[in-house]
Amino acid sequence: MATGTDPDAWKERCRISIIPFGDSALAFDGFTEDITAMDWGDKDIEGIALVNGGRVVKYNPMGDESITLKVYPINAEMDVANEGVVQHFHEQSTDDTAQPIVVDNTINRKTFGIVILWSEKLPALATTLPDAAKTAIRIQIINAYMTSYKPSYDDKTFSAEVTFKWTPFQKDGTANKREESTDGSVQLAAAITTATSF
Repeated sequence: MATGTDPDAWKERCRISIIPFGDSALAFDGFTEDITAMDWGDKDIEGIALVNGGRVVKYNPMGDESITLKVYPINAEMDVANEGVVQHFHEQSTDDTAQPIVVDNTINRKTFGIVILWSEKLPALATTLPDAAKTAIRIQIINAYMTSYKPSYDDKTFSAEVTFKWTPFQKDGTANKREESTDGSVQLAAAITTATSF
């Protein structure tokens, strides 16, 4: 099988899928520039001084990770059209689907899966495998929480910055984030379909 051609850099368009716990994936056409922060956790170290003046290295636990996306909500609904966000941040006891939509602040939280895909030839969804013989890079995250929803009126357009945050590892030490790429000689494995497992 022929291999693809690596770009100079992954930029402009990508595909993003957000998978709320217990629900189907929400699909987005993304601009890379609207991913305003990828804060991967540090694996820091600390020098411990010895009485002889030497040092030993102490490993600090890896820090939590997060990603911030810019979105353009047009209502408060929570549906497959991806028109609203706030009900994902303030999960209601029962999704409000009856007009008018009302979303009260809540203490409820839920987990999300996230898939971000760049490819020479983008498929319709981030969760769809890229074409064979095409280069691609993909980031998958599970067990993430929406920790911030900040609406704004920048550029005289209603938008919001949404931050998802997760621990780098689960309780049993398995990973909550996976980064993958292919040169096109082999397709990527199937993407996640739930918020909690690869």
